[in-house]
Amino acid sequence: MKPTVMNALDKWREASDQLRASAVNALGLALPGLAPTKTPTYCCPVTLTIDKPHVLGNGRVCVDDDTRATVELDDVPNDVIAEAVDAMFGIGWFDQVDGPLTDAAPGAYNYDDEQTGAEYEIVLGNNDTRTGRVYVSYVPVPYAAELLDAITTARSRQEQEAAAG
Repeated sequence: MKPTVMNALDKWREASDQLRASAVNALGLALPGLAPTKTPTYCCPVTLTIDKPHVLGNGRVCVDDDTRATVELDDVPNDVIAEAVDAMFGIGWFDQVDGPLTDAAPGAYNYDDEQTGAEYEIVLGNNDTRTGRVYVSYVPVPYAAELLDAITTARSRQEQEAAAG
């Protein structure tokens, strides 16, 4: 291989590694407690995990070679999910929802972003558990970080209201 090509590829790899590190940093800042997993990643070069059941959820965020994220969070309070999604997307953005998610019945709600290829699934749990699931795949890291930040912000606001009320 020509030295100029080798040099160009080395610079590309360095930039790619730096981009991935920046992505991991942004995701970790958006959702405190999210940290690199100690187990093999299997699906992606970087897998971050969280384990805060009934607070911010438990699950993982994977960052692939194209710096897209897959977010899988379980045990997230329904009201946190609804507030975060409504704040990020606006009202009625998901299929089967005409109004705010805060007024939606338990069930699965979906949105496919044709522009980015991202797929969003929000599951509001039944009235017994009052916890749901957030599943987002192939989303650009900035959108994933924005969603995780909205979840963290919603949870913090709700905790402040509970403490004051």
